[in-house]
Amino acid sequence: MRLVGVELSRFFSRRAVVLLLVAAALLTALVAGTTVWNTRSVGDRELASARAQVDEQVRQPGFEQDLASCRENPEQFLGPDAGGTDCTTMLTPRPEDYLSRTRLSLDEQRGDGGLALTMILTALTIIVGSTYAGADWSTGSMSNQLLFEPRRMRVWVAKAATATLGCGAVAAVLLAAFWVSLYLAAESRGIATAATVQEQVRWLAVRGTVLAALAGLGGYALTMLLRSTVATLALLFAYAAGGEALLALAPLERSGLWSLTNNVFAWVRNGVQVFDESVRCSPQQPLCDQRYTVTLAHGTAYLGVLLLVALLASALFFGRRDVP
Repeated sequence: MRLVGVELSRFFSRRAVVLLLVAAALLTALVAGTTVWNTRSVGDRELASARAQVDEQVRQPGFEQDLASCRENPEQFLGPDAGGTDCTTMLTPRPEDYLSRTRLSLDEQRGDGGLALTMILTALTIIVGSTYAGADWSTGSMSNQLLFEPRRMRVWVAKAATATLGCGAVAAVLLAAFWVSLYLAAESRGIATAATVQEQVRWLAVRGTVLAALAGLGGYALTMLLRSTVATLALLFAYAAGGEALLALAPLERSGLWSLTNNVFAWVRNGVQVFDESVRCSPQQPLCDQRYTVTLAHGTAYLGVLLLVALLASALFFGRRDVP
């Protein structure tokens, strides 16, 4: 524990790490502030104008024809399992459609601002973990540290724990601040948030915190392996961008199951639906549905295997390679 305490002190004293954490806090404030501002209350005049546009739209002959056609064959218009009532719900315009601002909804923000912030924090914690480890190699201080603590695995584990705890703690605080600020803004406007939505938001924040913490750990592990922050970030970029391009070109059915992006979203959102042109449909199928779900379990296994491989390789090579 003493070594972890020393490493935590070193972690938060790194200038580059501190600047990245400050940037994360500022971006969190920006996303929260922008969301609150863009969902501010609509004036009576704006609302009346939007309602008038809705009334005008539903009186159009084309709207009635589209609605009647949809009710005759809802599955052709809206997909499988659609019913006549879905046509009315989906095709009928709402006043919100003609307003420049939408009503603040924590449920909708789970897929908008909340998801965007989670991805931003994940990307930043990867850089933080990599920068924290890379500084020891670029300055040559790693050899000095091993003089005071020659047991390499103990040093590696202490640093790994520090990267995980530091990134996870920061992500937890920022995600909690984001969601609490939106919740208080909604309450101040008299907008109630259902208990089920609150629970979903809490789980989203928990999964986002875990993802950010493990992203920092992964960035640290790769940098301890490659001994260069630049090399780590280049490798991750090549894997993320190049991997997506190769999967798009690969003649594999359901290749999206092996996409890094899809699996990250599957973890964060508790499963995600993917449209994949590689899915073949039988000629006997009346309607071809080329969507499938990448589950939370699949995303967990995919990301877990990648992290485990990085950790094992990093620890193994750190224990055996010479330290300059």
